[in-house]
Amino acid sequence: MKLLSLHWLKISGFIVLLAGFQTACLSQSVISEKIIFLNEDGKNYVRYDTLRTGHPSYDIWFEKGQQKTPAQHLKDYLYVYPDKYRWDSKSQEKYDLLKIASGTYATLVQNKLIDNVDLKIDKDGVYTYKNWDGKTTTPENNYGIWNKPENFSQLVYAWVFPQNFNVISYKSNRPGKWVKRNNTITYYGNNVNDLVFTIKYQPRSNNLYRELVKALDELEQIQLEQNTKSVRITLAATVLFSSGSGELSQQGKRILEKVSKALVNSNNLRIIIEGHTDNIPITGKLRKKYKSNWELSSTRSLNVLHYMTEQKIPEHRLESRALGSTKPVASNKNQQDRSKNRRIEILLFEQNK
Repeated sequence: MKLLSLHWLKISGFIVLLAGFQTACLSQSVISEKIIFLNEDGKNYVRYDTLRTGHPSYDIWFEKGQQKTPAQHLKDYLYVYPDKYRWDSKSQEKYDLLKIASGTYATLVQNKLIDNVDLKIDKDGVYTYKNWDGKTTTPENNYGIWNKPENFSQLVYAWVFPQNFNVISYKSNRPGKWVKRNNTITYYGNNVNDLVFTIKYQPRSNNLYRELVKALDELEQIQLEQNTKSVRITLAATVLFSSGSGELSQQGKRILEKVSKALVNSNNLRIIIEGHTDNIPITGKLRKKYKSNWELSSTRSLNVLHYMTEQKIPEHRLESRALGSTKPVASNKNQQDRSKNRRIEILLFEQNK
């Protein structure tokens, strides 16, 4: 029996997927379709994957990572076909194998593109996605989307964009045919392997976003994101507050003065201020003031709100929310990631006058 293996390597995601077959055939047709349905935030998505071969079995390899049980690898999966499979956690030291008794499979998974990993957003609001970091390879020197020992006989790779985004450009490192229909782009490749895709897209015109970029351009501590319905201003807690404190620093007040000045004349704006923290529990003397991260995030959010009212933002336009550690944007596994989670987000929604 000749061991064949099909590999899907997701360099920048949470798992590495590999698949293996055993068959007496020396070559098989391998047809794969991957369709990504992007959400309106430009980051979250649902991906539908199918693969069809004449091989009798299929293994999907998951990097063991932090999962307590193999079944947790499927926590973001909405659909797996065929539904009959078993786990093998002993034959490979670093991988849990999902063993499917078929050479054909389909999955539906929900996930998120990670900032500065597989997704970059520039100052003009252009989103750039790339499925390979340009460095990481497998022991066989494969990368991107790849297959062994055969090439993909046919590979279809499609993105379905929400209406609030414009597609700017799309390319692959391998020859193939691109087709754009309405809000969908599709790559059709034959006899291809080691595929890298680079896709650029941008929210449709948002006048408020452009005005804020001009007004706040000199403030490097501010991150702006847009879509057609809203603008998000993200400010790191370290630039607004002292560590473990809910009181605004002088630097934080200066920044909020500039933000408020940019917003004060937009009478149709609804302004929601969200307080976010990392997942480290409040300890020591701070517990006398803040029972938990909920209280800390609430205090910070309310203090930002009160300061903005002092800058002549009408109270009826403002709303405060405390989210504690429930909405992280990074892993909380190290200090650098935890600092990204300690933040204030100001959401701006234009309403009818």
